[in-house]
Amino acid sequence: MSRRHSNDEPSPRKDLANVVGTWRLVSMVRPDSAAGSNLYWDDRPTGLIIYKGDGHMAAQLYDSRRPRLGVRWELASLEAARTAYAGLITYFGAYSVDRASATITHNVQGAMAPDWIGSTLVRAYRFLTPDRLELRIVTDGTGQRVANGTIVVWDRVCS
Repeated sequence: MSRRHSNDEPSPRKDLANVVGTWRLVSMVRPDSAAGSNLYWDDRPTGLIIYKGDGHMAAQLYDSRRPRLGVRWELASLEAARTAYAGLITYFGAYSVDRASATITHNVQGAMAPDWIGSTLVRAYRFLTPDRLELRIVTDGTGQRVANGTIVVWDRVCS
């Protein structure tokens, strides 16, 4: 017998539908042991995460303080390239939503860090409002569980 979902009881498909869209990065903080938090980069990170209805996603997060390279990227000095690289997180792949555990799983197919390709990134999620999504890092690019994972907040740009 199948179970019907009432209007006030979200179904797993409803959470999938709620996450679909383009989201703008609002904040990115690392919780600390004193129940506070520290900025991951600064108070103005920039980026987008896109969740498509077909189960694909892409994420781009940037430190707004990254200096200009001043040359074509492939001609940048090692130090300039290292600084630019340390101020970005980018990847794409497939995703799934598990309402029971309140997690979104990103299966990485391409990434700035080659070691992430083929990895599974788990993010705990919750909707702060219908158009504000909080993701907390549960596993990192190596698949290891993260204690006090970084909290990333997104505002919906469009569905």
